[in-house]
Amino acid sequence: MVALERVEWANPDLQRLVAAQKAEIDARYEDTEEVPDVDPATVKGAVVARVDEQVVASGILTYPVPSFAENTAELGRMFVEPEYRRRGIAKELLRELEAIAVELKLEQLVLETGIKQPEAIGLYTSEGYRIIDNYPPYEDSPDSRCFAKAL
Repeated sequence: MVALERVEWANPDLQRLVAAQKAEIDARYEDTEEVPDVDPATVKGAVVARVDEQVVASGILTYPVPSFAENTAELGRMFVEPEYRRRGIAKELLRELEAIAVELKLEQLVLETGIKQPEAIGLYTSEGYRIIDNYPPYEDSPDSRCFAKAL
């Protein structure tokens, strides 16, 4: 059973998973551009997932998003530990972050993922996200795919 917990950005388990996500991205993309740092003041939601008391997944919601209307937030730092993948944890995590966005009265979510992350693209498209033009700072990145979903 998966237990979701809303946490603060500084939560040590969240930070451990953010670092693991960055390491995986760096390994998948040889010439990866530096992922923009998260401004802690913009983190309006952060969620970790536990399985048997072990924190195994995380994701965040940031707001506002430059280049978008005030009613838009960005999903980011979505990560599930490899041995816990394909169990539906990412989908539960995504839905919890969407619930936070609805509570904040936001109307749209956007996100960026990479072309070498087919599992992420599959998750987002299966949950109703549609491909949009790459937004800053990803507009010139051929490895990026950006998505949006109306809430």
